[in-house]
Amino acid sequence: MPGCCLLALLVFFGPRVLLVFAWIFTRWYEAIGPTLLALAGVIFFPWTTLAWMYTYFHNNGQASGAYVLLLILGVMLDLGAYGTSGRYRSWRKAR
Repeated sequence: MPGCCLLALLVFFGPRVLLVFAWIFTRWYEAIGPTLLALAGVIFFPWTTLAWMYTYFHNNGQASGAYVLLLILGVMLDLGAYGTSGRYRSWRKAR
């Protein structure tokens, strides 16, 4: 499927591009704190970083109610990206 590679690239680079736009056009540094933590979030946990920024700006930094579910979804998306690469690698070795 040719669209599969495009989808994979979009899922991988999409949140990082959104974080770059947030860095340019918003006060994202208020939500993250130290620059090193923000950089780690952009590199390793972009979906969680986006979820936390949304929670911070829309719920005054309080993780409660549906915002907790949003954060859990962000963590699951980030961990799922790392987990599926390992499963794909083992599948390729079995072939």
